[in-house]
Amino acid sequence: MANNSSIMYGEDLDQVPLLDNEEPLDFGEEDLPKGRLKHPVVTTFHLLFRTAALVVYEFCGIFSSSFIGPFIFIVVLLSLDFWTVKNITGRLMVGLRWWNYIDDEGQSHWVFEAKKGGLQGRVTKMEVRIFWVALVAFPVLWSIILLIAVVFSRFQWAVSNIVHMMLLYT
Repeated sequence: MANNSSIMYGEDLDQVPLLDNEEPLDFGEEDLPKGRLKHPVVTTFHLLFRTAALVVYEFCGIFSSSFIGPFIFIVVLLSLDFWTVKNITGRLMVGLRWWNYIDDEGQSHWVFEAKKGGLQGRVTKMEVRIFWVALVAFPVLWSIILLIAVVFSRFQWAVSNIVHMMLLYT
């Protein structure tokens, strides 16, 4: 027996309106309340690694007098942040994409793309704001921490901050 909706609307069931007087929605669009994040887990991880690295730096003196352990842990957290921003959150939260290819002459070419036009509607303004504010604010915080380390002659932590900032600025 044939399905009534396929007879009524043809074979393209992706664009069947929910009610007869509504415009058809893209799949999954009806599940997203206005003003909410489309990618809450991705947004959480975008902020998690950066915040965790900052918290470990600030409170490492309470739990340990060692320099090496916290330094390595912070570098691992910021490396995870680097990978997450470049490969996941940049694509899903703001529509950035990049890759490298080598042409026939052996030259390496980097390609950077951003969503444009109709595809831009798949990202929310809130996620875009969170992405860019975190991308700018955390390096500024690390710069302030670097200045504090230099002023108080904590030079090994100053070097550590420079390494952290290099991971954040790339």
